[in-house]
This record gives sequence, structure tokens and C-alpha cells, in this order.
Amino acid sequence: MIIVLDASAAVTIAIDNSTSRKISEYLKKADLIIAPDIFIAEVSNAFWKYHEFENLPLDICEETLFRTIDIVDEFRNTEQFYKEAFSLSCQVNHPVYDTLYLVLARRNNALLVTNDKELQRIAKKHSIKTTDDVH
Repeated sequence: MIIVLDASAAVTIAIDNSTSRKISEYLKKADLIIAPDIFIAEVSNAFWKYHEFENLPLDICEETLFRTIDIVDEFRNTEQFYKEAFSLSCQVNHPVYDTLYLVLARRNNALLVTNDKELQRIAKKHSIKTTDDVH
């Protein structure tokens, strides 16, 4: 099974709350975990916020960031599918950041692992497999 892991789910795993166990179970079943290359920027920004606004020490943020990035087996260049993501974004009135994950999942017949309920709703509407019990 191929999984597209979105940044919100990855950060959830890193901060290790009750939802992270559900997400981890999906990842254990994966043959391949992929993400668009913007994943790196999104996850990095999330840990910057933890450092700046939650006063999480820099060394812990860096270590957790590096571990989170390492979850993904392959990063896919968004240059290859941004046009399709932009088109979908305009159709569904949702940010391109998120539709990049949707398009990547659709193109690879992959399971989208996210804890974003709105993204799950859009995925289902467009016949993209997603996790609906990860909240």
C-alpha cells in the first residue's frame, strides 16, 4: 500500500498524542510513504511555531523535525503536478497546499493519511482514499 502523508498527520505523530497511535498503525502497513516536497516546509514551520509560541527548546524541535521528515520515503516534486492541484483547488475552493496532497494521492492510487476533516471530505468527494477515523 502507498500512503501520502500530510504535514498535519506527521506533526501529530511527532507530538505523540492519542491520535498519533491511529496514524502510526496506517504507516506500519505502508509499502511506501510519499509526500509532496512542500511537506518539508510545512513541517519545519510547524516546529518553528512550537519553538516560538510554545517555548519548546530548539534542540528538541530540531530533533523532532528531523525524525518527522525521515518518516517519508520519497518526496515528490510539486512541479510535476501543481497545475492539476491548482485546478482542483479552484474547483473545491480550498488551498493549493492541501490539494497537492490530494492530487499526489489520486495519481498514485494511494491512501491519504490526514487528520484534517475538511481535506478528508474533499478527498472522499473526489474518490480519493483517505482515513476517516483519524481525527
